[in-house]
Amino acid sequence: MTRLGIALTGGGARAAYQVGALRALYEIMQEDKDLFHVITGNSAGAINAVYLAAHAHSWDVATGQLWDLWKDIHPQNVFDLGALTIGKLGGKWLSGTVLGGLKSKGNMANHLLDTSPLRQLIEKEIDFKSLNAAIKSGKPQAFAVSTTNLYSGSSVVFHNNQNPIEEWARSDRFSTEAEITSDHIMASSAIPLFFPPVQIGDSWFADGCVRQTTPLSPAIHLGADKIIAIGIRAPHTQEAMREKAFAKNRNPAIGQIAGVLMNAVFLDALESDVERLSRINHTIYNIDKQKREELYKNLRPVPILMLRPSQDLGMMTAQLSKELPTILRYLLKGIGVSGDEGLDLLSYLAFDKSYSRPLMALGHSDTLARSEEIKKFIEL
Repeated sequence: MTRLGIALTGGGARAAYQVGALRALYEIMQEDKDLFHVITGNSAGAINAVYLAAHAHSWDVATGQLWDLWKDIHPQNVFDLGALTIGKLGGKWLSGTVLGGLKSKGNMANHLLDTSPLRQLIEKEIDFKSLNAAIKSGKPQAFAVSTTNLYSGSSVVFHNNQNPIEEWARSDRFSTEAEITSDHIMASSAIPLFFPPVQIGDSWFADGCVRQTTPLSPAIHLGADKIIAIGIRAPHTQEAMREKAFAKNRNPAIGQIAGVLMNAVFLDALESDVERLSRINHTIYNIDKQKREELYKNLRPVPILMLRPSQDLGMMTAQLSKELPTILRYLLKGIGVSGDEGLDLLSYLAFDKSYSRPLMALGHSDTLARSEEIKKFIEL
């Protein structure tokens, strides 16, 4: 049996695009069970991934309910924007910077937003005990989320699977088997400085995209024979990139700088990994099969299909700011997110239906437009 894997990478609120693509994949594939055998998630993609895994008994239900979840999302579903909470966090930041070394390290702020509502939402939607039991029964066969340890700086992949596997380790990452909990999902999606770090065991973890330079590797190690990856970056030409780089611009605000850094964390790794895997596949296909089996016992081609948006998801936030709660708009404006500047940063934090719905619709239409290509890939 060919095991099909799905890799959902990060991107904060941009992950709404994945939801539209996933619903379209279900409609194209016309399968209501065993749609994907290996499911992996990274950052906000981990939220979508765990929802799919938890409802793997019915992909119609899984993709339909995931759609319903995102189409009515509000910032209050993700952040605690109450005046008391914001005031406490602001006080910690202010006292930490003003008092400096006089402030107790244990009480210093290390995040801008309180994501306790997101944890409550995840724990309400996902029965983690049933999820882990379903994985052990093979529905799905394997599940993994990537995190970043904030002390070692390494990428740590937490996984659960039906059959025992050999753990893997490289210079900057390693895997470990675990019973998946809300802590793993919260850690994987904890954007550094904006969202709070999450404690797992005795250590602290944050967003998986920070150090996961090979987002396809968990699916491969968990036994996927082919992979569909859903990215969140639109194709761009060298000419457009060069023109934008040398255009006349003012001195950037923090929001603009942060948006570029976010793009480096969330967008570059998947594209590079897809290119790397494609080159490896090409090399393997051109090696004599018998010789390949003699020299590279564990080397195998893993076909990859990448789905990506046809439009710039950052630019789609241009008319969004007026829809956001006043306190969130105030915080974002304070770091330079206003007008046409800082839109990329805004796109990662804009958990609002006025943004998620257009992204879902785009993901759905983009994927349906590639129906024949997707069918051929799955039938390989």
